[in-house]
Amino acid sequence: MADHDLFIEQLSRTIEPVKRPWQPGWRVVAWIVMALPCGALASLLVHRTFTDWSQTGAAWVIFQLFLTFLTGTLAIRNAFLLSIAGQQYLSWKWFAPLVSLWLVITFTNMRLHHLPPVQGNEVGTNCYLFMVVVSVPMMAIVIGYLRRTRTLFPARSLAAAGAGVACMALTLLALCHPTHVSALDFLMHISATATIVLGTMALGYKWVSLPRP
Repeated sequence: MADHDLFIEQLSRTIEPVKRPWQPGWRVVAWIVMALPCGALASLLVHRTFTDWSQTGAAWVIFQLFLTFLTGTLAIRNAFLLSIAGQQYLSWKWFAPLVSLWLVITFTNMRLHHLPPVQGNEVGTNCYLFMVVVSVPMMAIVIGYLRRTRTLFPARSLAAAGAGVACMALTLLALCHPTHVSALDFLMHISATATIVLGTMALGYKWVSLPRP
């Protein structure tokens, strides 16, 4: 018993107090405050031109920017909620209307405005590169946040986090993109989104999974 008591006393002196994580809402706000400026700074590494808000269709771009920001915020919130047992997260039914509305606006834009092939190729290529580059710091920050609490569902948490990062990358892209969207632009947006989601899952799985006994 004396040995046990001594062992317990030694543990009590070395163990640090457990810090409770912030509430999911505050974690989301803190992530946005950190991630978006880092993503904006990363955009300086790629060629970009600022959006000309005097072009026709600018109002729809602003609305799409709001949709992607809202969807990204909710997706990041879901990623944090999934990392804590017993938390209620949003189902896909909450995201379906937001994504559907974004797609409707995009397809309408593509149908109403036809860009020359050369310009479309140039802008489309930059779309993919821009989104991937700005997502790197945002991806690292969200993985760091998830690592603090770990998660019982690493794949689902990271998929939600990757989707949120992709939406925030689209939000930043809206500030550096023509108001008109070509078919190649749309293809690059979808390809970049898939790359970001899969990249987040691949890079973060080891870091956010619960340690095996």
